[in-house]
Amino acid sequence: MPTDLVQNLLCAAMMECCTPALVKTIARHTQFIAAARAAENDLNAFAAKDPASRGAVENIAFGYSSYKAVLHYRLAHALLDIARLDGDHGREIESAAALVSARGKLLSGAEIHPRCYIGRGFVLDHGWGTVIGETSRIGDDCYILGGVVLGATGISANPSGKRHPTVGNRAEIGAFTRIFGDVVIGNDVFISPHCVITEDIPSDSIVTLKSELQLTRRRQPQRSLESR
Repeated sequence: MPTDLVQNLLCAAMMECCTPALVKTIARHTQFIAAARAAENDLNAFAAKDPASRGAVENIAFGYSSYKAVLHYRLAHALLDIARLDGDHGREIESAAALVSARGKLLSGAEIHPRCYIGRGFVLDHGWGTVIGETSRIGDDCYILGGVVLGATGISANPSGKRHPTVGNRAEIGAFTRIFGDVVIGNDVFISPHCVITEDIPSDSIVTLKSELQLTRRRQPQRSLESR
């Protein structure tokens, strides 16, 4: 069973978005327990991989806004599953999923669509500005930094089918990287910050950005009015 720490955080999020009676209904579903297990797995992965956390899971759970984004995603994703199974409360639970997802965005600055799929041990670090689109799929043990966009190639009137990236297992994606379209990022891929990707990347690849040029030059002394 998941620890009380994670289950209490999930219940607190539900209490902000659901009636007490609906919270009791949701908490009985196996999908809720599965979401708690997944969120605890994410928490332990964060503690193991982020040296700044010093392994303190309580500090991550209560103080890291990027973990709140992942926690709320796990809950909202589970609520959508429960809504499909619960004929009596399906519409109400689906609305609660939207509220939970919005609450996660407000608390973290990251937007993870509740219908996307994310595997085990997911870490979102410094996640402000991250956007993960509806049809994105992310494998197990992935680590993503802030400002990453997994988006579609279009802006408006995008097709309703698969339009967002698929990311394999153990991928690491640097800050402000943008990956657009129904492309496939393989297993064990490392992507440096600020990359823009619109095509498939094979497994065991390293993607770096080499085209940007930063210049440092000395200031020229300003001419005084008297010398003009």
